[in-house]
Amino acid sequence: MRGDVLGEDMRSQINVLRALAKRTGDGVFWMADVTAMGTVTTEARRAVAANEFLGVRESLRGSAIIGASFTARVVSTLMMRAVRALEPTRIRPVAFVETEAEARAFLEQFRMHGAGVAGAL
Repeated sequence: MRGDVLGEDMRSQINVLRALAKRTGDGVFWMADVTAMGTVTTEARRAVAANEFLGVRESLRGSAIIGASFTARVVSTLMMRAVRALEPTRIRPVAFVETEAEARAFLEQFRMHGAGVAGAL
């Protein structure tokens, strides 16, 4: 991801994740390098919170985010904790890491053992 994330960018990602989940029939492990990402616009945040993301959220088996800023990690972790408190089954394994190798190693743990519900790491 490079630059600000717009609503149409987020909807495109949602559509790709939905198509991949449908094609695999077994969920998706997601890795994102956000070192060059700007801000996530209000429209993009709404796309994630809206019904557009239903079905995709359940298809995510685990996520690894590479290079997130301290602020992004804090905000994301707080949001995941709030969701987990309300609906524990909606959160999948998530890690904030510095390198692609770390991301792949984290996701491989869950891919090999079948990712279940877990909290943020």
